[in-house]
Amino acid sequence: MTSLNKLKIFVFLFSFITGIGQNTKPKSYIIKKEDNYVIDLKSDKLSIVLFSEEQKWVGDKDNIYVNHNRIDYSSAFEEISDIEAYSISPENKKEKVKYIQTEDRQIDAVFYHDMKFKYYSFPNLKEGSQTYSSYRKTFKVPQLLDTYYFKDNIDCKESKVTLKVSNKVEIGYVLQGYDTDLIQFSTVKEGDYTIYTWQLLNSTKVDYYEDAPNPSYFLPHLIFYIKNYTANTGKQEVLGSIENLYKYYYQTIKDINKTDQTALKNQTETLTKGLKTNSEKVKAIFDFVQTKIHYVAFEDGMGGFVPREAADVFQKKYGDCKDMANLLNEMLHYANIESYIAWIGTRHNNYTYEAVPTPIVDNHMITVAKVDDKYIFLDATGQFTAFPSFTPFIQGKQALLKIDANNYKIISVPIIAPEENNHSGLIQYRFENNKLIGKAEFKLKGYNKSRFLGVYKSAIDKNKVLNEYLSRFIKNLSASNVEVQNDNLSQNPLEIKHSFELEKWAKQIDNQIIFKPILLFPFSNEQIDEDKRKVPLEFDFKKSFDFEYEITLSKDYKLEFVPENYTFSNELLQVNINYNLKNDKLIVTQNLKLNKLLLEKNNFSDWNAAIKSITKQYNQNIIFTKI
Repeated sequence: MTSLNKLKIFVFLFSFITGIGQNTKPKSYIIKKEDNYVIDLKSDKLSIVLFSEEQKWVGDKDNIYVNHNRIDYSSAFEEISDIEAYSISPENKKEKVKYIQTEDRQIDAVFYHDMKFKYYSFPNLKEGSQTYSSYRKTFKVPQLLDTYYFKDNIDCKESKVTLKVSNKVEIGYVLQGYDTDLIQFSTVKEGDYTIYTWQLLNSTKVDYYEDAPNPSYFLPHLIFYIKNYTANTGKQEVLGSIENLYKYYYQTIKDINKTDQTALKNQTETLTKGLKTNSEKVKAIFDFVQTKIHYVAFEDGMGGFVPREAADVFQKKYGDCKDMANLLNEMLHYANIESYIAWIGTRHNNYTYEAVPTPIVDNHMITVAKVDDKYIFLDATGQFTAFPSFTPFIQGKQALLKIDANNYKIISVPIIAPEENNHSGLIQYRFENNKLIGKAEFKLKGYNKSRFLGVYKSAIDKNKVLNEYLSRFIKNLSASNVEVQNDNLSQNPLEIKHSFELEKWAKQIDNQIIFKPILLFPFSNEQIDEDKRKVPLEFDFKKSFDFEYEITLSKDYKLEFVPENYTFSNELLQVNINYNLKNDKLIVTQNLKLNKLLLEKNNFSDWNAAIKSITKQYNQNIIFTKI
């Protein structure tokens, strides 16, 4: 399963930014965007209605974010109405949008509900035009409300959200992201209502980076939710606590798995027959679901929350994350293994249950087994994740385990140590005829192996994948006799062996040969522009590299110069490079460890210092002099 997200407003925001960066035309900007909510009680039931409006000034009429607009929503849980959209030319001519298209929205958030969007374009825009758009959204389910983001991918003069809340309704709210201290907040009583207002003035656009985490990590945004309301029948709890969130979740799944499961039970017995340990049984069941159940995403009404019958998923051999989790859980129970279905948010969501006790914290579902007093996190959507490992995008996240109607448990998924995601290699070579000639043996462990398999197994031209992989660190590398071993779902490292020739690497000057002994350069020149970059940098997983170079010395040459041994360490990176002369060979060892998943802005300076130092060391030469 790929990285997941429930953010409705900005998921699409960054998909097209890269195409508008080289622009010399006047900058477009948002004059004002405002969301106004009315949260009331009508006929003793909650009524939640949003009126959203936005006004833009057009500089570059070809900017797709300016000349197009879209409204994301769930057709099952939300209703869109009263759409109005028009432009006003510099000559003050008003032109209404005549065609609004409705399309299905393709998203990664398979645990969330079905998503659609309304899409339209503003015709005949000119520099100096203004656009206006508005719509009304009615929320059918009080647990599923929008998140408001104050910043956009173009400058914004005024961004504002107001909540007009009945005094019979209690709300909660949380501000997250950077620059929340710049958001002006006010509250005022007006008769039977309380008006909450948040406003951000003169915000600048946020640049897009492919290696940035989800916008929930850095864009300032408001999360609000209904805690409770007082009806004629008394106080009705909605959200506001983990207990209330769990009650809502439990109600959605309490009536599943009523279909006859005889076939499922028989399959479990067949899979576990003869296996002695619970760990072996868990592995056998996990391997079956992982390899035999095809992952298909569903976002269809309550099907976005409720797993399908385990028996049906087993029979049809396809399902999404929650379907796989439910099937795993049922099969484990038939094997007499303690296990739990669990809600979880991926690293795509920067939330915890304590801070944000609403469905926004979760966008995924897994199974958690308990064997020998240890929890095993089972995510069968990870097609190339080897048992007992779990998918990298749930590392460090909280899992909410279903116990029974009234009880739950929250446990944290560990973050895998860099040593477990190791890339090692033995590279043996010699200098001959102005070339480096040699052979290499690489081993990939953990997520390094999973990531490689994800590309390699799905590729039509596997040789192309291998060549691209082998040359990723070094240009002009010519590989031959390539062998791949352990390209399976075992815990054994994947192995890649090959011969190679590398031209134009060494320089021969008079009676000396000069070249860099290190051939692989993790993180070389990967410095961050501290003045320009305003968002964090995220790695998929912690990792380590251990390379050994065995350089055979020519009898006609003596070793004239070898760099000093090198050590660097801070909280982000650890590096050791050592040089040792053994008989007729120079042994160079290169060890590097990445210790952090997320680099915040306050880490950038330390990161750059590390990269500068490492890159300098990579460029060190050794010198051979002819005897």
